Amino acid sequence: MIDNIDRKIIARLTRDGRASVETVAQAVGLSPTPTRRRIRRLEETGVIRGVRADIDAEKCGLELAIYVFIKLLNRDRKTISDFESRIMALPEVQRCDLITGPHDYILMLRLAGMTDYNRYLREVLAELPGVSGIETSVVIGKVKDRPYLPLDPV
Repeated sequence: MIDNIDRKIIARLTRDGRASVETVAQAVGLSPTPTRRRIRRLEETGVIRGVRADIDAEKCGLELAIYVFIKLLNRDRKTISDFESRIMALPEVQRCDLITGPHDYILMLRLAGMTDYNRYLREVLAELPGVSGIETSVVIGKVKDRPYLPLDPV
């Protein structure tokens, strides 16, 4: 379990993954040694999974953000396993979540444009094993994009 100091460390590192241990220690009110130990423990327990750059997909030419809702024909182990294995190999799929409701999965894709999505839909998504339905929602504007968890200590 994480405590309030861990929450402060996570919040600080989420805002700047390059922050030095000394900077993080100062922000959370500890000396560097216990801060370093806490960061190491958070990494070892998988709370901190890694440090990544926050990349602007649009500036990289991936201007189209799309949510794709997938319905499977069957929900047997083989169909699910085959579908999920294929999804894991698709770099355009930024996220895939198993969901409740009328669909089974929601995918988040980044592509250059609608022409690319049309091709991707026909050549990739429609060919995925076990898929019986595909619905698409195109993101037309970003309202909020906050990569931080709501972990600020109470």
